[in-house]
Amino acid sequence: MMKRSKLVLWIATLVVRFTYYLSRALKMGEGSNMPGKVALWLFPDLLTILVPRYQKGLILITGTNGKTTTTKILVELIQGFGFKVTTNARGANLLSGIVTSILLDPVRIKREYAADYGIFEIDEAVLIKYLNRFHPRILVITNFSNDQLDRYGEIDTNVNRIIDLVQGLEYQCQVVLNGNDPNVARIGSVLKPENRFFFGIKGGFVSSDTGILIEKDTSVEDGTAMESFELNLWADSIKTDYLNGSRFRLGTSGISLDNVEIRLPGMFNILNTLAALATGLLVGNDLFQMVNLLNKVTPSYGRSECFNYRGISVFLFLVKKPVGFNHIIHLLNQSPGNKRLLFLINDLGADGKDISWIWDVYLENLWKIPGIKETVTSGTRAGDMALRVKYSNPPPFTLNVDYSPRRAFKELTGRIQPGEELLVLANYTSMSKFRPYLLKKCR
Repeated sequence: MMKRSKLVLWIATLVVRFTYYLSRALKMGEGSNMPGKVALWLFPDLLTILVPRYQKGLILITGTNGKTTTTKILVELIQGFGFKVTTNARGANLLSGIVTSILLDPVRIKREYAADYGIFEIDEAVLIKYLNRFHPRILVITNFSNDQLDRYGEIDTNVNRIIDLVQGLEYQCQVVLNGNDPNVARIGSVLKPENRFFFGIKGGFVSSDTGILIEKDTSVEDGTAMESFELNLWADSIKTDYLNGSRFRLGTSGISLDNVEIRLPGMFNILNTLAALATGLLVGNDLFQMVNLLNKVTPSYGRSECFNYRGISVFLFLVKKPVGFNHIIHLLNQSPGNKRLLFLINDLGADGKDISWIWDVYLENLWKIPGIKETVTSGTRAGDMALRVKYSNPPPFTLNVDYSPRRAFKELTGRIQPGEELLVLANYTSMSKFRPYLLKKCR
């Protein structure tokens, strides 16, 4: 590495780490984005120095839902083969968050490479703007659904932009695609067969009744797929067990594995697992060894995590857009026993100011869950969420509004009876702020 590059890397690392610890000490947040913003302001060309520092290349994971979990699964699978990986484990998927993650990791300035792989989830809008600067070896696309229309626009716009990008790539990049999502599959139609790899679920499991919810193909008016592609890796014969995980048969060319088990709940996490396995196959990892590693993978940051608060089971679910919210509702419909619900909904910058998406959630399906004793809404848009609950024809139960999440949690847990559990459904910034508080309280 040239002297200037080493100097820039050294200064940027100091800046990021100082800003990170300062922002946390001043309780300005988790410090996942601000340090990277400062470093990029000082060194706009920083990405050109960081990207080549991964010996086996970069892997980017994008899409509306499943980025964080797919990234976590893939990282653990790759590390299971002895490789060193840098990743953005906290889900900070803007450019500043990725830079922060890179420079908080051991940088190894004196060495040519920082790690074997850089595996990063990346915001769809950031991908569209910076794909060619990342020069990824593999791009993984999980799914597309409407998300923060004030930031992203319509699905079709983003799909067409990504099609233009992958068509114009001047370097070798393999693309891993969700074959169950017609908008993602449409991207595969412009790629050479050797540059695309489809994963998905077979056997009639993709429907609103089974919890795999997809948008129609936005390229045609009647919603029919423009082309059907053969899956390169698939799951069928699926059995789910609420929050305990799933069991399924895994298939690929010439191989069929029965009773593959994962500890991640919900049908949607089977798709996330398939995405990670498909990527592992493309980098040359053995499928049988990866399957053996799967059972060690636990839920990621704020995704179906379980906490014990004074003997009360508290489950934390991230719900930041309609499709993901509906997936969680489908999962919770399997829940036994009595429970209370706490909705935490904010409208801060990372959430998007427009929260009209809550009206696109099939909240009516939530009331199919037996044993709901109370619902509380909180966060900056607690009133809006309470209104949505009111107009979803809920069964008779107490509905309270409290704009302070901590006070709402304290008072709600004080009313919980023995044997009941608390389900917390939070969007992005509310989860990011509430989870550290929950961790502290559960020590």
